Amino acid sequence: MITVQRQRTLYRDERFHAAFPSIVRFSDDALLLAFRRARSGLWLISRQRRDALENQRRMDHMDCRSQLLLMELDGDGHPNGAALDGVPIDPEAADQDPSLIVLPEDQVLLLSFSWYPLPSDVSGEFVGREPPGERELGCRYLPWGSHSSLRARDAGRWLAHHRYLDPGGGPGGLLGAERQRRYVGPIRGRPAMVDDEVLVAAYGQVLGGCELYASRDAGGSWQWRGTIATNVADETAFQEPALCEDGNGGLICFMRTAGAGGRLATCRSSDGVKWDQVRLHEVYGQPFHPLPLADGRILLCYGFRGKPYGVRVRLLEHALAEPALAQEVVLRADGLGPDLGYPWAVQLRDGRVLVVYYWTDADGVRSIQGCWLKLAA
Repeated sequence: MITVQRQRTLYRDERFHAAFPSIVRFSDDALLLAFRRARSGLWLISRQRRDALENQRRMDHMDCRSQLLLMELDGDGHPNGAALDGVPIDPEAADQDPSLIVLPEDQVLLLSFSWYPLPSDVSGEFVGREPPGERELGCRYLPWGSHSSLRARDAGRWLAHHRYLDPGGGPGGLLGAERQRRYVGPIRGRPAMVDDEVLVAAYGQVLGGCELYASRDAGGSWQWRGTIATNVADETAFQEPALCEDGNGGLICFMRTAGAGGRLATCRSSDGVKWDQVRLHEVYGQPFHPLPLADGRILLCYGFRGKPYGVRVRLLEHALAEPALAQEVVLRADGLGPDLGYPWAVQLRDGRVLVVYYWTDADGVRSIQGCWLKLAA
């Protein structure tokens, strides 16, 4: 049984768009929350004009000033009042979703990806973002690649930032004319650590699929390990892959889909090189976050962007269990539109779980929310 104990706002500022949280726990049980923050110009106009924009459905996820921020939380999941710590900027690019993992000695490895904003006159020379449509707004851009940043336990002590991944023998893209720049598709989803290697999955590079990369030096260099999934039949794209140890020395990759009705896709590997055939499950949401619990169970969290909009979870007996057979528990179903979710979870010292996600309120402000869960044994 899963009991929702409490919901609260962790970060909200009407002048900013806050979304895509990630959260980890240190060895002393303190927590670290990361999220992407961008400008929101809605505060500049009247409430009446804002309502006319249907701002609960407005997806303004591209901003040339977007940045990654980290917030310290105590062991119970509440902000401790410390100042926000920002990842140093890349002067050429705007940062997107963060994905955190804690390394030995409590170093923090942050994986993310960036966009290259395009001036309006230059954008016409590229196959970049289409002009804003009815639901998606923001500047035009080109993909700039995925990168890692390394921080010591203490806020502000950044040891390295924006170390961009090279395809390293795997699929990648090229930017530029005379001077070409290689890049890897977006990394967004839970990393894993297996045998002193950090493993991450990137997506969107070839045939709408996902690729696995490994690092033995805290994200300083990466090696392409293998292809997790590809959209061979041009029917289903696999996106925002999250990795989970299966308890038997292997990995399960949980993937969002496009073209499969929003169903969950999973794939297993014993070595990260060769992966089994992708399986689709009758679980609907996007994206998915698997949290391994201390007792071996897996809490699977996901946003639900159909009506009723909200956030949901399922408790799996183990990583290889069929997700569709686990009871679905609704954490929230009062969303005003589809622009919400992207949950990430962490188990607290007392066994409870804190699920963080982003939410769009009646004013159109995107904030970071927390939901505390108690899990029955």
